[in-house]
Amino acid sequence: MKFCVLGSGSKGNCTLIESGSTRILIDAGFSGKEISRRMALIDRSPQDLNAVLITHEHGDHVAGSVCCPGVTICRFMPILRPIKQQKHE
Repeated sequence: MKFCVLGSGSKGNCTLIESGSTRILIDAGFSGKEISRRMALIDRSPQDLNAVLITHEHGDHVAGSVCCPGVTICRFMPILRPIKQQKHE
């Protein structure tokens, strides 16, 4: 498994994770143009992605999520209430 932090901070967050031929972008907090530029620095392209995983819906995590047409966009669901512990019999 390989990963590369393309950027992290209040102006944008974006990390590429690879395993074999699978490439997933975690967050897309820069413009599509900026994500493409940063990926090109490591010889990658948004067209290489299998999915984009959005951790939460703040601008510094989603700004460029439209940079990858045809790529599956997934997001974590917020937990609105505590999960009750189940009793095991």
